Amino acid sequence: MTDWRKRLRRLIALAEDQAGTPEGDLAARLAREIMEARREELQGLDLSARNDADPFARQTLDLGGKAFWRRKVASLTARHCECLCSFAGNEARLSGRRSGVLVAEYLYRIMSRTIALEQAAWLGANDLIEDPRAGNDFAHSAVLALDNRLRAMREGEALNPDSTALVRSDREALRGWLAQRGVTLKKEVPFSYGYSQDGYEAGYRVPLQKSVPSEA
Repeated sequence: MTDWRKRLRRLIALAEDQAGTPEGDLAARLAREIMEARREELQGLDLSARNDADPFARQTLDLGGKAFWRRKVASLTARHCECLCSFAGNEARLSGRRSGVLVAEYLYRIMSRTIALEQAAWLGANDLIEDPRAGNDFAHSAVLALDNRLRAMREGEALNPDSTALVRSDREALRGWLAQRGVTLKKEVPFSYGYSQDGYEAGYRVPLQKSVPSEA
């Protein structure tokens, strides 16, 4: 078993064992490391061989609530793991390489749980439990900060031309794979919200850098 598969297996085991912990069991940086290691293994293979090694998958993700900020978290975690995301009610549909879908699902659970806990604590501390607008503004501002952090992390990567070509090729192949199944992705309608400095700062408290122990 290659290293990235070992780390992915370890990641999923931790997701099951520690699902109730509020702190980050997985760093978003680790997610990118898995993506990078996978790219290095797959970039020398043709599309058919890549599909055998790490096939495309489409998985339903329960968002855990109706709040629109949850959709935004699902979208940005999907993008971080080189996946696509669509929505139906309180569910998201994650589409991508199987490895990326699994990591995106886990990242979503960590990040959405942390934001929800920060939101509840802030509303209680400021006596705003009965003010849904304040809660939405806080959560959306936290998501804005989280998105900025994830973008900066990706922009800090130095992909070689082969890796860049692979990402583009896989993106096109994924869209073709979805089209064959009659899946059409639509852009989300923007959701307006008021900026919350406290919420933005909370987005910087979402854990990104805790690591999962590597296997021997």
